[in-house]
Amino acid sequence: MGGVRRALLSAVAGVTVVAGCGAEDEQPPLPTLPPLGPAVAAAPVNGSPTTDPAELARRLLGPADLPGLTPVLDPRGPGQPEQAGPIAETRPAQCARVLLPLAEQGTEPLTWNTVAYNGPNFSSIDIDAASYSPEKMPAAFSAVQQTLRECTEYSGSDADGTAIEYWLGALDQPPVGDASTAFQLRTASAGFTLVSLVSIVQVGPVLAQVTITAPESVEPAALTDLTADQVARLRGVAGP
Repeated sequence: MGGVRRALLSAVAGVTVVAGCGAEDEQPPLPTLPPLGPAVAAAPVNGSPTTDPAELARRLLGPADLPGLTPVLDPRGPGQPEQAGPIAETRPAQCARVLLPLAEQGTEPLTWNTVAYNGPNFSSIDIDAASYSPEKMPAAFSAVQQTLRECTEYSGSDADGTAIEYWLGALDQPPVGDASTAFQLRTASAGFTLVSLVSIVQVGPVLAQVTITAPESVEPAALTDLTADQVARLRGVAGP
């Protein structure tokens, strides 16, 4: 596999924070994103699902695959809820599920796990994976895609009451894994914009969500390479 290619690190490390330099009351122009296409059906499941979160964690990309990025430790274990804290509001409420780990979107996996990494200039990479029984994979893949179609434009506020606007649209990515789809999300607040490019891919009994987030822009090729490496790892190809 050889790890994530240079395109990924160049895209993340080369990001410049532009929006944050303006006045806080400056709002970016409304983005025009391509509409989502038809939902993708899950492929027949080959292989046995895992019920061991540690085994799933070993099949996610690790620090050796992402040099120059800093792992973010999650104190929760798989299946544990978020710690209580200030409540942020999202309208419509179901759109709060966008970018959550697949397992936290009500998809009823057998087990799941996540990894996260921080890069420079507010950039980040998040990967989560969930293992499903063969009969539940189609509904899980469908449910995640249905949420995206209900949330092409939505809004909210953070715990301090600062307004946040979201726009979601299609993202052209090559097919990967057994079945896959991709989308992009723009998040704008107080003149600052974050861009997230996301792949959702099925590999046998596993659904994985791969996200790259950075201010202003991310090269789609970076997501292509990152997703391909994650698929290879899920298929048992060793990393560097």
